[in-house]
Amino acid sequence: MQVNKTNGKTFIEGTLIQVLIKNERDAVDVIGFCGEHEAIGVLLYLKNLPEDFFDLNSGQLGTIIQKFVTYYLKVALVLSPEFVKSRFKKFAAESNRGNHFRTFYNRVDAVEWLAKN
Repeated sequence: MQVNKTNGKTFIEGTLIQVLIKNERDAVDVIGFCGEHEAIGVLLYLKNLPEDFFDLNSGQLGTIIQKFVTYYLKVALVLSPEFVKSRFKKFAAESNRGNHFRTFYNRVDAVEWLAKN
């Protein structure tokens, strides 16, 4: 994880290749790291999350995202367009209307959203 700052807003960013969150406990650890650095949220990539995160039947997505929402932290997830499909695509479209969890196809847009008021 690395700490980044844009427009006076601090956020935590996962690396492109490291599994960062495998379960609910790992999410709590990331939240703690955010608190230590007074971050407003996290920028995650596909490899930072468990494989079953995107299977809505597993419950991982809801459990993990709810942890961040509880602590008023934003979650920006950068994915390739071909990865967003089926039920996850519907969920992503709905969540992109809110202010807690959004999916993006590039880092620039994700950082811009995280740094917004």
